[in-house]
Amino acid sequence: MRNDGGLPDGSLDLLSAQALRVQEAGLALSDEIVLFTLGAQMAWLEFWAHPFLQAGAELQAWQARQARTARLVRRGVPEPLAREGLHLLPTGPSKAAEFP
Repeated sequence: MRNDGGLPDGSLDLLSAQALRVQEAGLALSDEIVLFTLGAQMAWLEFWAHPFLQAGAELQAWQARQARTARLVRRGVPEPLAREGLHLLPTGPSKAAEFP
């Protein structure tokens, strides 16, 4: 006896179909909430970690400048000039002499 509850014929099928639609909507909403939460966490992590990443890049650049200055000083360039970021040309034959 399907209709003992006093429901008209077919209303149980409609009710189960509606329950399925509600369940599907709930799953879709939970998917969206998970994606939103993940995006918010990634934005927070980027905001939090950005100063550390930037400081690391600046430290690497400073170390590279120090190493370059040390190489120039070893080549005989005075230290104040080496700190200015000079670019030395190779001491070999001129590249311009190779082309007519």
